[in-house]
Amino acid sequence: MKRVLPGTWRCDVFFGLLMLAMVALSVRLGLLLRDERSSRLRAAQRQFRMTHPLSARRGNLFIRTAGSYVPLATSTEKPYCFIDPFLLRDEEISPTAVAVADILSTNSVALQERLMLKRESRFVEIPQMLTDEQVSALRALRNPAVGIYYEWRRVYPSGPLAGPVAGFCRLDLIDGEGETLVPGGGLELSMQKRLAARDGRRVVLADASRRPIWPLPYESRPPVDGQNIYLTLDANIQGYLETALTASVEKFHGDRTWGTGIVADPRTGEILAMASVYYDPKAGKIVPFDPNQYSTSSEESRTNRAIVLPFEPGSVAKPLFAAAAVEAGVARWDTQFFCENGLYLAPGGGKISDHGQRYGNLTVTDIVVHSSNIGMAKIGEKLGNDRLYEIARRYGFGEPTGVDLPGESPGQLRPRNRWDGYSTRRVPFGQEISATAMQLVMAFCSHANGGLLMRPRLVDRVTDARQQVLWQGEPTVVRRTLSPAVAEQSVRAMAEVVERGTGKACKLSQWTSFGKTGTAQIAGRGPDGRFTYLDGAFVGSFIGGAPVSQPRLICLISIYWPKASVGHYGATVAAPYVKQVLEQSLAYLNVPPDKTPPATPVPPRPRR
Repeated sequence: MKRVLPGTWRCDVFFGLLMLAMVALSVRLGLLLRDERSSRLRAAQRQFRMTHPLSARRGNLFIRTAGSYVPLATSTEKPYCFIDPFLLRDEEISPTAVAVADILSTNSVALQERLMLKRESRFVEIPQMLTDEQVSALRALRNPAVGIYYEWRRVYPSGPLAGPVAGFCRLDLIDGEGETLVPGGGLELSMQKRLAARDGRRVVLADASRRPIWPLPYESRPPVDGQNIYLTLDANIQGYLETALTASVEKFHGDRTWGTGIVADPRTGEILAMASVYYDPKAGKIVPFDPNQYSTSSEESRTNRAIVLPFEPGSVAKPLFAAAAVEAGVARWDTQFFCENGLYLAPGGGKISDHGQRYGNLTVTDIVVHSSNIGMAKIGEKLGNDRLYEIARRYGFGEPTGVDLPGESPGQLRPRNRWDGYSTRRVPFGQEISATAMQLVMAFCSHANGGLLMRPRLVDRVTDARQQVLWQGEPTVVRRTLSPAVAEQSVRAMAEVVERGTGKACKLSQWTSFGKTGTAQIAGRGPDGRFTYLDGAFVGSFIGGAPVSQPRLICLISIYWPKASVGHYGATVAAPYVKQVLEQSLAYLNVPPDKTPPATPVPPRPRR
């Protein structure tokens, strides 16, 4: 048996532990060296890797004009400055910040602080659009850490034309540094998913002088441009409507006046023009909305009143309910109603008058022609509230039309269980309901196209950046409102309104026309705090179309709260301006005249 000397086992343990410690130390040293090497490698990679942002272009909005398209909203490249602080030594940061800030007329101390905070960054952008002179001055610095890059910025070549429809894009800062386009209303907002672009980047390896030597495709990504939106709006018809609407508001304005209008093709539901005009009492003039100047615009001028501000339609609703009564079989166009010689005290329905007129027996056609409130109240009694409510819903009141714009109001149609005797007699002449201009236009289009309620079409098609069609719009029927026969008869009745009734101011020179006037009261809080109709507060409207036999256009103009002392009736503040728009638009569209020109008298032969 081998003898172990005393203390030997202690030496073995000591040397074993020593060996383990040395192994652990070696492993730790290896890990440290690896981390150091990795850190240096990453630093080298940052130093020799250059990342260039590739700005993608936001999609365009196009508007029709004379068989072609022009941009309503587009983008253009603008230069900006960036600094690469990683390439600057500590002693170079301050003079670089001073030199750049001097050229850009900005705060050099704030810029220096940003560069110090972003010391490891390779791209610190300065959110300030450069002039050509500033670009030249920055390049003249010959500082490898100072560079120029380009980004797309939104512009609106037509200025205020269809401004509230187009909307705008504002520039917002991200974390106080870079800028991004944020849509702010109109089509820019509702079509954001299609218009939005996705920026890319190009990453390359560079030498110490920042000269690119090798691309890194796996770290790069291409920019993706936004999609292009082609609208049904026509620039010329839009101009006709805005000019007419502006002229009316300028002539009849009070302190709270605004106007709105729409031109539509009843066959397809295409919206050819949509306008809003606001009179600013503080400025003492009409203030149009130019999306190029959105930062100085007011919310009132930006509001698209054709879809977001409903109002009681008043008498323009009479043909809708009169035709529905004929459709329901409770009356014919030649059925007579006694109109009480101008004053009707209906049991449970309050007092109804015919605005100073004293009518006896009137046919349904003449009730529409002469705009008798009493006659329509008695038609309402024949229909009853259940059918009246169903008729209002059938025309689309109380629900959005589905137009491709944000913020559309459904109007106001009270629940059926809240209707009473007042409703029975007042809904047929346009009280106790509210509708937007868009809802009224689409309802009248259904009369002009044979009885079909169409979904309004504002977007015709969508293409990608290569002009490949991604989506093509088609006319969409929501529901039937009338039979074709009754729809045609209603148009003939409204033609009588223009020929011998309240709409004579919309009699066209070369085309037959039809339409209906409306002068609705505005409800609000009275002096006693109760909700009532306000004195001297009206909405004057006219909705008309042409030609009678084959309607091509429907046009509505409504003027909110015109100055009563100057004029407030729809026949005065709206009908002449609808005539102006229709005549200009029909001629522009080359619609053949359907009126026989008056014969020129032949002068008598002189006697010899």
